[in-house]
Amino acid sequence: MTSTKTGSVHIDVEAGKLRISDVIHVPVKTAWAMLTNRQHFSEWWGDYVSIEVRPGGAFEELWTTPDGHPKRAFGTVKTVTAPFELELSWREEGWTFTTHVSLHLRDLGTSTEVTITHADWPRPATEHTRLILARHYYAWKTCLHRLKLYAAQHHGKMAG
Repeated sequence: MTSTKTGSVHIDVEAGKLRISDVIHVPVKTAWAMLTNRQHFSEWWGDYVSIEVRPGGAFEELWTTPDGHPKRAFGTVKTVTAPFELELSWREEGWTFTTHVSLHLRDLGTSTEVTITHADWPRPATEHTRLILARHYYAWKTCLHRLKLYAAQHHGKMAG
């Protein structure tokens, strides 16, 4: 596990789990809106992501790799406990397995700790699984950083 001043990263390849957390400087209700309202998450995550924030709702992310290949991640929303938890299944085309993503928010008053856990990776971990897990580590780290920047830019502009 590594830690920063406000966040941490934990990757346990053998347990099939990756967890990243950081603190964003907005109240929990504002953080929840940034995570679940299309108007907001399209700004920091991208307009190529869609999610129906309700149990059974669909999730989809479309992107193109640097070498021009289209990719798709998809899943189903499993749990919604506003404004603290969103859980969904996660699979990418070509995978023979489904993973699980949890977004947990912890109320810190005027700030919110956001923890993303991506679990249920195949075990024992093959070299291919390790590469996919590393790619997802960087993708989630980038998403969380972009959310943090978005929150900083919109601090005070949204009601908490």
